[in-house]
Amino acid sequence: MARTACVRRPASSCVFVRPCSQETRQGARKGFMKLAFTVVVFASLVACRSAPPQPRPTDPVVAAAPTRPSTPEACRACNGAWGRHGLAQREGCLCRTKDAGKICKSKADCESECVTKNDPDTEIVDKGPPARGYFLGRCHAFTTFFGCARLLQGSPDPNTQLDELPMKICVD
Repeated sequence: MARTACVRRPASSCVFVRPCSQETRQGARKGFMKLAFTVVVFASLVACRSAPPQPRPTDPVVAAAPTRPSTPEACRACNGAWGRHGLAQREGCLCRTKDAGKICKSKADCESECVTKNDPDTEIVDKGPPARGYFLGRCHAFTTFFGCARLLQGSPDPNTQLDELPMKICVD
């Protein structure tokens, strides 16, 4: 049954007001929830895009790869090895480093990569348990690294647990 209610309008007219059914209230509630969800998702996306991620202090700094000589003559100038390298077997030059074979604790100690063995040598700072200290590697012979090895990256930390080996990484 319809009730009559007067609503003040410019023309002061009366309108008929019907009580909302249960279905109408549920439909309105669902519509409101969808709208609220959409606003929250949109706000989250905008918030994510507004600030670029800041590097964490533990993230290794990635330097731009040095340009390699493109001719055999230029390759000889860096005492490099001209030939086909990597999985792609692209012809090019691998320049030699001046610190090849030097003992290192991280990439920062080398011109290229600090490569360790599968069973790496260590420098123990605290006998523990667990033993803590540094993993030791050797500076790679070439400025570009190909293959799979345990690379010592990041800053050397004397609190490194020596029972957790560095991750093995494959590079092409």
